[in-house]
Amino acid sequence: MRLSRFIPLAMAAAVFFSSCSWASDNSATRWIVKFRSDNSVTKQKFSSSSALIRHLKEQLYKNFTGTRSISPMRGTEMLWVANSVAFTATSEEVKALSADSNVECVFPVTFRKWITETPEKIAVKATRGGEWGVVKIQAPEVWSKLKIDGSGVVVGHIDTGVDGKHEMLADKILAFRDFTPSRSSEAIDDHGHGTHTAGTICAPEGVGVAPGAKLVVARIFDGNGNSSEELILQSMQWMLDPDGNPETNDAPRLVSNSWGGSPEDGSSPSSKTFFEAVQNWVNAGIVPVFAAGNTGPGGNVGAPGCFPNAWAVGSTTSIDMLSFFSSRGPSTWNGESYIKPDVSAPGSNVVSCMPGGGLTKMSGTSMACPHAAGLVALMLQANPKLSINEVREIAESTAKDLGSSGKDNKFGHGRIDAFACISKIVPETPAENIVEGFRMALEAENSLSGNKAVSPLAAPMASYLIEKTRSLDSGEFNSLRSLYSHDSLISSILNEAEASRKFENIHN
Repeated sequence: MRLSRFIPLAMAAAVFFSSCSWASDNSATRWIVKFRSDNSVTKQKFSSSSALIRHLKEQLYKNFTGTRSISPMRGTEMLWVANSVAFTATSEEVKALSADSNVECVFPVTFRKWITETPEKIAVKATRGGEWGVVKIQAPEVWSKLKIDGSGVVVGHIDTGVDGKHEMLADKILAFRDFTPSRSSEAIDDHGHGTHTAGTICAPEGVGVAPGAKLVVARIFDGNGNSSEELILQSMQWMLDPDGNPETNDAPRLVSNSWGGSPEDGSSPSSKTFFEAVQNWVNAGIVPVFAAGNTGPGGNVGAPGCFPNAWAVGSTTSIDMLSFFSSRGPSTWNGESYIKPDVSAPGSNVVSCMPGGGLTKMSGTSMACPHAAGLVALMLQANPKLSINEVREIAESTAKDLGSSGKDNKFGHGRIDAFACISKIVPETPAENIVEGFRMALEAENSLSGNKAVSPLAAPMASYLIEKTRSLDSGEFNSLRSLYSHDSLISSILNEAEASRKFENIHN
């Protein structure tokens, strides 16, 4: 979010998160009802994401069937990601529904501006050796010295879309869905914000942090920066199951969110709905990365970044100062205070992609967020079995501490350092975790793209797996082969790895 856009955004967010007031007339409008949820869901260990999705759908169906007789619900949209339903009704009908004991809250859907200005489309030249933010966090050292570039990792991206014809992003998009009223079937971005943030995640040539990663893109803001709570929740739900089949393993490993509203104390209905959606990402093992907001010294980290279950990213300059626009902490949620943001990343004058081709500069915590998302992609290639808590702890413990010692309300734990972070992960990652990463990449690719002659997601991960096995001794390698002897595909990869090992031994 650029500074010039965020001030009116924050003002609009005050309306967005306000308590529901009943309309004076009786005309039918769109509403969202959030039902009371089973709080034990956050403590459950689901065997798979499909088990979680089944639980969420069953919970919502039970709530929905138990209350719809109270008040008619027309044009319903099931938002099981947040135990909610969007529907059309009159204010009188909604009053009857809100009195039900199983209903936590009801609030009106508002289609409004979230991003108020289109970025200046002023082309700039690429920086030789990589753009400053990518270089600052030492991502090129990760690529060259540790041979990790985010290959095999699927990153979710919720924004204004992506220019699918951009020369740096054309081969990066595994899935695209337009939730705006235009419902474009092609990957587009007639605003510019989303193409820029996508480039910072995974564009090649030193523009993106994780150039080997691929994207699943949800377009929720139109060319004027408009969206609604309903559309955003639809996109968050889609991220849990992009191909519409909960039995397939196609959800992204993380989602980059360069958007948000004002901080909340937990009393507003819409913020509670977004909190539950973020929590269900976490329950599914998806790392929720959010921009902190651009309200500067006078404002706090915005929601959803202010939630304790979200990973909020503040913005730094090229000399490791806090960007003047970066929102500060603390944040309050459900009456408790939290230090926010969690980490910081380069966000001032960031060069990345723009619609139509080429590069442009933008500033904001929106630009910092995809740097952190790119780092998570690198981490999940280095060890695909890292938990969300492990991702956050390792990234935070290896960040460069800036400002007050320890975590503070300006920089969080500090500015992220990709090389320090990945260097800590690589020596501790067993080879079987890399095998599982390859398996996950293959499953996601088959679900999202189908079987293809050329494998853009899984094949680079296979190459990294072969490289990883070269450090194993004969006993370790044979144990790994025995572990996957029942899997013909992985066995074939390990056979290729064995041939590579033999070739290397002959020529050493």
